[in-house]
Amino acid sequence: MFSWLRKIFGSRTAIEARQQNPVVAETVKACAEIYQRIPLRQYIDAEASDNLARKHFLEINTVCNAADPAIACRERLVAAMLRYALFQVLVIPVPPAKDFSGLRGLPGITGDLGSQIEALAVRNIDLRADIHASEHFSDHCDVFTVVTAEFWKSLWLLETMDAARHALGDHLAVNDWFGPFAHAACANQENRYRIDLDWPSAFSDAEQTVAPAAYSIFTDIVISGAKDPLAEWLAYHEGMQVTLPGGVQPGGTISILRASNSE
Repeated sequence: MFSWLRKIFGSRTAIEARQQNPVVAETVKACAEIYQRIPLRQYIDAEASDNLARKHFLEINTVCNAADPAIACRERLVAAMLRYALFQVLVIPVPPAKDFSGLRGLPGITGDLGSQIEALAVRNIDLRADIHASEHFSDHCDVFTVVTAEFWKSLWLLETMDAARHALGDHLAVNDWFGPFAHAACANQENRYRIDLDWPSAFSDAEQTVAPAAYSIFTDIVISGAKDPLAEWLAYHEGMQVTLPGGVQPGGTISILRASNSE
């Protein structure tokens, strides 16, 4: 894997020179380690894996060459998060199966959508477009398999962008915002799917009118460059009847574990 590095730079010396950038080096290393932890190789061959790894590297390189690498990284992380959410809420299993994401049971997320993938593949425009664009799609394919493959690909990119964020120092040692952001994005995506299915909201009666808009604002706060998006979100919604994304209280611990799906 990553044999394409030599093809891009032409020599070992050039590769090493590029990787002297500590953010590039640390993130590329993390990208390779993430790939080893997830079962993506069950869905794509070595050539496809190399092609995806090359795209990830080019994303990392673009971030590091930006005028403001931290903001460039956040923009790509947000895009990756929204794509990840599109698939994550569809592969969360119903009880008693173990949910490795840690999301099931948090406000707005149920694990009930897996049985509706075929219906959603018709009714949801974004999901339908992604499924039909997938290399795994054919007229006789198993839609769940396509969604699962796209989920693992989206998780690989999301975790890589989060590794770049950490390498850039854009994270907090306590109550980091990544977990709450994942919850907010996934809860909103489930809400959209439920609207497509004409299903009732998964939010509580007290929250269903305010939570979707409140959780959507988290995306805007992340892109804005706020040092602590979670604190900004809390300040903006002080006094409102809406659960803190991530299912934690101020000073608590984040309940969503990064890359826990790979266990």
